[in-house]
Amino acid sequence: MSAERTATRGLTLLTTTALLALGTVTLGPGTAHAADAAPVGIGRAVTDSDRRGLFSVSAWTDATGADIVSVSARIRSGADVVTEVPALTEQSWDKGRFRVPESAMLKLTEDRGAIPALGRYAIDVTAKDSKGNTTTRQDAGVLDFTLTPRFGELKQENNPNRENPRLRLRTTLMGEQPGSGDLVPLDNATVTFFRTYTGDKPEPAASVTAVTDASGAVTSPEIEIRGWANLRAAHTANTATAHGSAAVHAGLSITPYTVKVTARADRARLLPGDAATVTGRVTHGAANTPVEGTDISVGFRYGGGSGPTAPKTVRTDADGRFTATLTGATGLSLSGWSAQPAEFYVSGEATGALAVPVESALRGVRSTLAADHKVTVTGSVAAVYDREARFAEEPVQLQHSKDGRTGWTKVASAKTAYYSGEFSLSAKGSDGGYYRVHHPVTDAYAESFGPAHHLTRTATRVTSVNAGPEPVTKGKTVTVTGVLQEKSGSGWKAYRGKAVDLYFQAKGSTKWSYVTWGRPASNGKITLKTKAVKDGTWTFRHVGDSKHFNSTSGTDYVDVR
Repeated sequence: MSAERTATRGLTLLTTTALLALGTVTLGPGTAHAADAAPVGIGRAVTDSDRRGLFSVSAWTDATGADIVSVSARIRSGADVVTEVPALTEQSWDKGRFRVPESAMLKLTEDRGAIPALGRYAIDVTAKDSKGNTTTRQDAGVLDFTLTPRFGELKQENNPNRENPRLRLRTTLMGEQPGSGDLVPLDNATVTFFRTYTGDKPEPAASVTAVTDASGAVTSPEIEIRGWANLRAAHTANTATAHGSAAVHAGLSITPYTVKVTARADRARLLPGDAATVTGRVTHGAANTPVEGTDISVGFRYGGGSGPTAPKTVRTDADGRFTATLTGATGLSLSGWSAQPAEFYVSGEATGALAVPVESALRGVRSTLAADHKVTVTGSVAAVYDREARFAEEPVQLQHSKDGRTGWTKVASAKTAYYSGEFSLSAKGSDGGYYRVHHPVTDAYAESFGPAHHLTRTATRVTSVNAGPEPVTKGKTVTVTGVLQEKSGSGWKAYRGKAVDLYFQAKGSTKWSYVTWGRPASNGKITLKTKAVKDGTWTFRHVGDSKHFNSTSGTDYVDVR
């Protein structure tokens, strides 16, 4: 059972025994149902908030297998019945709720209706179910048959400007008649006009009042305007003939004082810790008359947006000139500088490019030196203070120094990957030393250096290469000898126990072919034998390990007959 139905069952069986014999119950004011006596219940009648010629009421029956078959109402002024509504219609979207049909909308007698005058009327409701049970609830609700306040458009009487920063607002306040919807003036009604600044302007909201004339028209006193504002008019009525609240809103229109701002910055790129100076001039009209004593806001611009951020405010001199210094702000979104009047009514702007690189760092730098003398360095470029920063391709360089302090030279360069900032650099031909990554300054990122990594392996070589005898008979044995050595201080020493491969290149060919392999003796000497097949050149190749470089020996030619 609904809360409304539960709350309305308050009378006892004793008080309604006599009426039950007749099958009809009449309830007093504010009573909807007799508890356990009258199965038909009636809720509170409510006037439609937008169309006051209509009202609705809930009705139900607790009789088993029964439905509500009819709901009617009568409208009273005191003891006098003004009119009756013979049939309220059940709402398809809200079962159990019954509403005055559109065709029976209540209207004033002047609009061919039955209600004699504006005001508030009592509503009595009668409901009947399919088993013949009937209940009438007196004073089930109040018909609010009064005017609903409605505003016309809110307009400015004038546009405020630099010389006269005040405006007046005007509008019309009407009352919508119930039933017909006709509009009639609400005269001698107080209307409140509000000014509320947008954004973070510190001034509080202002309000002024004025009274409507016989036509419902009303004009506000002057309202001062010192910034972008929202404008509103509001009225609340609670009289015998009008009831409710209404409001109307409007945006602000002004007449700007247009100026020409010309300015320039003393640099195109502002590195962290540096300062840029913006100088300019403000003039007005075709004669370029200087605008003296106007505040100019100078600051950085974000992305493609307009207007300064982190601004400094400076004032123009007698010749309309100004100077401002910009420092301290860095960020990937900064795209330049902007200078524009800080005075509300003055309109104009100058902009220019000014790259403001953010501080960068090289992160996750890893370096390797392969046995074939190839150096590979990987890592990424990132913003120091914004780990989520993303950017386009950035240049990086691989630099080499013998002692890790001086003589840094570029040996390779590359671009970082889009979005991630990752890079891979490689160079070949070095016997070791110190390596670091350098990111040169760009418009997006300041200069940065990675750590210096000392990369080293031990050099190897195969010397004293000799192939013989020479000449040699085809099919006979060719013996190739050499000595494998490793670098030791400023000299060389025997390098034993490591594999050495023998390669052959036939006369007239450019291809080297693997023949055999062997290990050097304790003195580093290598002796490998094979059959003589054709004229050609012999050489040794040693493949280094994790601590040694590869090496290739000299060659020796053998004539085969």
